[in-house]
Amino acid sequence: MITKPELSISSMKTGELGLLHLPRYWSKRLLEIEGRLDQEKVRNEYGLDFTLMQGLGLGIVEPAEYLFHKRPSYAEFEQWIAQQLGGGPDRALVQRLNKMVRCYLEQAHQSYPIEGKDIQEPVLSADDLACWRKNGYVVLRNAVSVKDCREAETAIWDFLGMDPQNPESWYDDEHTFWVSLFQHPALNKNRASPRIRKAFEQLWGSDDLWVTVDRSSLNRPERDGIDISGPSRLHWDVSLALPIPFGIQGLLYLSDTSAEQGAFRCVPGFHHRIDQWLEKLPPEQNPREQDLESLGPVPVTGSAGDFVLWHHALPHGSGRNLANYPRVVQYIKLFPHDYGIHPVWK
Repeated sequence: MITKPELSISSMKTGELGLLHLPRYWSKRLLEIEGRLDQEKVRNEYGLDFTLMQGLGLGIVEPAEYLFHKRPSYAEFEQWIAQQLGGGPDRALVQRLNKMVRCYLEQAHQSYPIEGKDIQEPVLSADDLACWRKNGYVVLRNAVSVKDCREAETAIWDFLGMDPQNPESWYDDEHTFWVSLFQHPALNKNRASPRIRKAFEQLWGSDDLWVTVDRSSLNRPERDGIDISGPSRLHWDVSLALPIPFGIQGLLYLSDTSAEQGAFRCVPGFHHRIDQWLEKLPPEQNPREQDLESLGPVPVTGSAGDFVLWHHALPHGSGRNLANYPRVVQYIKLFPHDYGIHPVWK
């Protein structure tokens, strides 16, 4: 019986759900909350924690928030997981997750992308792949049906308590950009899109991928000349410590999005030269505080149902929304359990 959080709890320990590493994950989060976690000892476990939570279909935000606010026993944590999932994970998922944990602990890491991997029924054409190799991004057209996009967009509007036909309802004192709606049938259906999965499989060169349970965003038009459209500044969501491992991010346009509507922006081809750019910066300069606009970002437009994939070494961000309707997107990413996460955040 697991009674109290201790870092000595092994990743091979299980509870009633039969999941490896889950007791250790619970223990680490509670120790972290209490200020008693030795971060150096668990630095290499972030990817394992991330994949376990994403693989369960929980994401990493909701479990961490639950543990922070409730400080539950391990049995209560397992009960909460079962409630979130509408029942405990099925046997096949438990087996797949446990296999992932064992492989991760054995450090059975591969080098990505895997060249020459034959992916059945590919969705990205030769021209698409050429665009990806040159620019570091590609747009998968009609990745999701317009109907499914509309249902997901409606779920977001309802969650925010806003009326898409009434602009006055868009501007409250609470909403900024991110939408913390994670568990919803419409969002889950988009995450399970076969075309999106196939695109990630082609670029990773692997079909053993896990899907994230991420947020959405609603990027509102500017009002009264004031930019309230969200984090339009170019940025990275990955450590800039070299070498930067391969990684792919993605977003699904839930509404038609023009260039002036806060479209996704990135610097094409920068993944080919980011190492040299970083090495030329003086040590005292923070790369995240440089004039990234001078690098030449371009907007990537799309219709509802189009999916943008980009190499995570590209500086990217949303544009300022100068149109009349919000940009509504859902973030979706698929990744192998052993994809590279640099242990040092820079």
